[in-house]
Amino acid sequence: MLETRRVFILAMAGVAGFLAAKEGWLFAQYPPTPPPPPQPAETPNPAEMHSNPQAMAAAKRVRMQQDEKEFREGVERLYQLSGELREEVQKTATTEVLSVRMVKKTEEIEKLAKLLKNKAKGG
Repeated sequence: MLETRRVFILAMAGVAGFLAAKEGWLFAQYPPTPPPPPQPAETPNPAEMHSNPQAMAAAKRVRMQQDEKEFREGVERLYQLSGELREEVQKTATTEVLSVRMVKKTEEIEKLAKLLKNKAKGG
């Protein structure tokens, strides 16, 4: 009688283990669903955009003037930075050591020049 209880308990443990494993495998088959993508920003209706060409031309003109102003300011800043770097190089003996300030100013000039180049290309 003791042996039949053991067999019964082992059989029940085996069935319970199988059912638990089966549930785990079922959940493993279904990955969690990702959240839905965000809604796109409200875009203007193309029919409305082309309905008033004068307003579009005026907006384009204002945008071009703003871009030109930013470009000119950038060129002035580039000229100022390069002049400061030139003065610093003339004051320092660069054959022995380069100051960190000179390197940082050179990096700033490079970054500004790249930005101006991209603006000139129309980007």
